[in-house]
Amino acid sequence: MISWENNKRKSLFRRIIKFVFLSLYFLLMLLLLLSLLSKFIPADTFYIPSLLSLTFPFLFLLFVLFTLLVIYRKYYISLIIAFPVLIWSVVVINRYVDLSCLFFSSKCEVDSSIKVMTFNVRLFDRYNWKGGFEKHEQILNFIINQQPDIACFQEYYYQSDGKYPTTVPLLKGLQTSYIHEHYTVVNNNRDYFGIATITKFPIIKKGIISFKKTSNICIYSDVVIYSDTVRVFNLHLESVRLGVEDYAFISTVEQKPDSAEYNKTLPILKRLIRSAKKRSVQAAIVADSILYSPYPVIVCGDFNDVPASYTYSKISKGLADSYSQCDFSLGTTYNGKIPFIRIDYILHSPAFSSCNYKIHKVDLSDHYPVSVQLYKN
Repeated sequence: MISWENNKRKSLFRRIIKFVFLSLYFLLMLLLLLSLLSKFIPADTFYIPSLLSLTFPFLFLLFVLFTLLVIYRKYYISLIIAFPVLIWSVVVINRYVDLSCLFFSSKCEVDSSIKVMTFNVRLFDRYNWKGGFEKHEQILNFIINQQPDIACFQEYYYQSDGKYPTTVPLLKGLQTSYIHEHYTVVNNNRDYFGIATITKFPIIKKGIISFKKTSNICIYSDVVIYSDTVRVFNLHLESVRLGVEDYAFISTVEQKPDSAEYNKTLPILKRLIRSAKKRSVQAAIVADSILYSPYPVIVCGDFNDVPASYTYSKISKGLADSYSQCDFSLGTTYNGKIPFIRIDYILHSPAFSSCNYKIHKVDLSDHYPVSVQLYKN
């Protein structure tokens, strides 16, 4: 009798454990599925998937771990339900860790290739975030040493009195006079803040794509490359605009539901939602301009959004992502305390192929520069 009751209690305990485990598994599956659906749902329509897309790598890794436990426990019905979500997740994670390098080399030697760079230079450290004038010189020297044929800069800064030189030394160092710059903020008729594209090829047309109620901007430049015209888009989409204190909070927050520190969560969350909504609208505007471009395109910039996002999906539609990372590390382009964030991109029309992609892990800005070689197919 006692043995029977013990077995009954053990059986009940196992059923409870199984129920809790599978409940957590299906909850995790739902969150992962919502993050995957973010590519179809603009944040101004429904913002939850957009927020979850920021955590996609973590959700994926956790889901894989749970799936291994499901296999071990032989919960095959649950596995059948989860299988489509798992396959879709593997496809998306390839945008974070390029698995194609298992079969193809990212290195190449092409005589007629051009080197393209995108770099959020954070105003060339004008306000001493990284070390002031010394860091400003290091940024300029890095760009000049790289010798890109086309360079797209976000958070570009120009000072008209020449005391904090940027444009003049860059044009001289890159041995070109072709620049397309646009400034959305001007202070004291001296300090200019905006975006710039510098190219070693002639620019025959310049255009601006403006966004409402923001200093963020997109410009395009029609560039003649070896007798072919290419439209180069340089964009800087809506920033979250978190301060140093916000990033410190995100990286150090303690898991205490009753802690006063959680009072800081709400304004951060509001900024994340607000910026995601704006990026959805901005991405749609840029995507339309790309779609109706009369020429093949190269799209560079700081999207301020991850590869699982609606922003990335909208802009990259019909384009190739030059990203390739064969050391199986996550392609992080954000140089900050939040890991696994790839928000800087170089996309291109199918008319081009890419190789020698590189994220330069140099501590010059809060973004890492990205470069790639493109050649015509």
